Amino acid sequence: MSRIVIAGTYDTKSASLASLANELGRLGESPITIDTSVFPGEYGCTYSSKDVALRAGERIDGLSDRGRAEAVAAMARGAGLILGELLASGQVGALVCMGGSNASSVFSRIAPVLPLGIPKILMATSVAGDTRPIIGANDAVMLYPITDVEGSNAILQRMIERLAKTASALKTCESLSQAKRTERTAALTMYGVTTPCVNQVGELLSKQGFEPYVFHANGTGGRTVELFAQQGLVDVVVDVTIAELANELHGGGFPAGSDRLTNASRCGIPQVIAPGAIDMLAFGRRNTVPDRFKDRQILSHNELVTLVRTTVEECRAVGETLAERLGEPRAPTAVAVPMGGVSMLDKPGEAFWEPDAVKAFRDGVEAKKSKSVEVVESGHNINDPEFAELLASTATAMATSNAG
Repeated sequence: MSRIVIAGTYDTKSASLASLANELGRLGESPITIDTSVFPGEYGCTYSSKDVALRAGERIDGLSDRGRAEAVAAMARGAGLILGELLASGQVGALVCMGGSNASSVFSRIAPVLPLGIPKILMATSVAGDTRPIIGANDAVMLYPITDVEGSNAILQRMIERLAKTASALKTCESLSQAKRTERTAALTMYGVTTPCVNQVGELLSKQGFEPYVFHANGTGGRTVELFAQQGLVDVVVDVTIAELANELHGGGFPAGSDRLTNASRCGIPQVIAPGAIDMLAFGRRNTVPDRFKDRQILSHNELVTLVRTTVEECRAVGETLAERLGEPRAPTAVAVPMGGVSMLDKPGEAFWEPDAVKAFRDGVEAKKSKSVEVVESGHNINDPEFAELLASTATAMATSNAG
C-alpha cells in the first residue's frame, strides 16, 4: 500500500515535522519519514540522518564540516536513493517536504526521482521567491506557510493541517506513466510567434489519431518536454520552437538546461524539429536586457517580455549545437527548415527579417549532424499552412514507422 513520504531536517524542524506526521495519522495515513539533517541525531524517523548519509556513501559525523551546501547535497543524494527504492517497491503515494531553503533545496533534488503524477508537495518560505530552480519540470504543489516553519503558533498549525489534508487527498492520484492512453500522443513546443504553426500541426495530428500536448518554450516547458520523453509519455515530438536553445547559448533569459533536445534521441522517440523563434533572445522587462545587446534590434513583446534579434553567427551556432545534441538518434529524426522565416517577426516587412540567419542555421545543422538525421527544407515561413502540413505529415509517418 502506498504511503506519504515526509523528508525534512529534523534537527531544526522536528516539532513541525512531528506535527505534520500526527495530522496525517489523524487522516488515516502512516507516513514514512526521512531525516535529511546534516547533524547527527535520533528523532524516531523511519530513516535517520545516519541512514541517509550512509546511503550516499558518507558518514553523518563531521559531514557539516565540509560546508553547508556540500553537506545538504550529500543528504539529498542519500534521500533520493532511498526514495527511489521505496518507489520501486510501490510504497510511495506522495512526497512532502517542509521547512526553509534547505527543504526547498532537498525537494528540488529528490522530487525528480518520482514520475509525473505522483504528488510532490513543498511547504516552505522560499516558495515566495523565484521557484523555477525548485520546481524544474516537476508537477509540484507549493504552499507558502505564511509564518516561518519554526516554533508553534496557530497560523503555522493551521497551515500544517492544510498541508496534511492536501497530501492525503492527492495521494490517490494516478501516475501519468500508468494512466491508460486511448490515443497516440505528440509533444509540441510553442511561443506566441509560432502559435499559428503549432495550432495547425495540432489540428492535423488530431485528425490522425494523436492527442497533442503543447508546451510553452519558456525554459520550464522545454524541461517538461525532455521529462515526458524520458518517461515515455509521448509517441512523437514535434519541436516547433527551440528558442530555449538560443537563449542557453547566447545569454537569453529563458534557457531550458543542457539536456534540452537530447532525450527523444536517447529514448527512441521519433522527432521532427523546426528552428522556431531562434531569431530572438527573450528577456523580462526592457531594463533587464544586458548592455551588450544595446546595439541589436530590440522589440518589446509586451511590458513583461523583451526580444533581442539574434545574429547570423548565433543562428549557425544553434544549428551546430542542435545537431550535436541529437547525436545518433534511436528513432527517425528530421530537422525541417522554413527558409521563409522562423517566426511571425522573421518575414519580409517585419522587424526580425533576416534570411541569411535561417540559412546559417541550416548550414550549422548540415555541418555537424549524423547521417541518420534528415534535413528537409521548405520555402515557406514557419507559420504558413504548407509548413505545418510538412511537420504533421513527417511526424505521422515517423511515428507509424517506429510503431511498426
